[in-house]
Amino acid sequence: MKNYIFILILLVFMACEKTIIVGGTLTDDQTRDSIEGIEMGLYMAKLDFNYDEKRFSDLELIATATSNNEGFFSMEVDAELDLVSNSFYFPLMPQDTSSVNAQYTAKGAQFLYQVDYGAFHEYRLARSSNVEILLLNSTLRKMKMKYAGGTMQLDALYNSDEISAYIAFDKLFTGQQHVFEFYTMDDEYLGSVTRYIKTKLPEDQDIVEWQMPLQLFEIDFNTLTK
Repeated sequence: MKNYIFILILLVFMACEKTIIVGGTLTDDQTRDSIEGIEMGLYMAKLDFNYDEKRFSDLELIATATSNNEGFFSMEVDAELDLVSNSFYFPLMPQDTSSVNAQYTAKGAQFLYQVDYGAFHEYRLARSSNVEILLLNSTLRKMKMKYAGGTMQLDALYNSDEISAYIAFDKLFTGQQHVFEFYTMDDEYLGSVTRYIKTKLPEDQDIVEWQMPLQLFEIDFNTLTK
């Protein structure tokens, strides 16, 4: 009986030796805050994987994990997997607009993708919002726009009274109201407008580095709230 127990313990120990723990910490590429609730996948590239246009159909899902309140996620995988040359971390494709995965994307992010041994690495995700502001009927050729703690310069389009600002991978969380304030280049307040930024799912569910469909807001300068 003692020999049986010893052999059983040995087998368990040997089985544990054949797996390793990998993972890391997810942070917001803008704020560097940790991201809780992201469903991450460990993927292995198939033979014909296109590194320029990454598609989920060219990847094999090996393991999944959800980040905790400190942004940490970990996975137990086969120790014999070749994690250095053909494995990647990517957020799983969001299935509904209420998921945390709908707010973040691998597109435009830094220090993501390549899997490394251990679970002590930081991986950054970019906001998935994709917004363009088109200000109409302005007499100014340049102005500033302040929003979500950031400032952007707006320039008039060539031979037009339209002023455009393209906001991608930026400070805007979707599913929220955002106030856009407009100022002269000398910081004189011109007015503001509030817009609700919708959360949208990717048009192509197979693209790894996806971005939300563009949301265009046409704003009449004469209707700004003073």
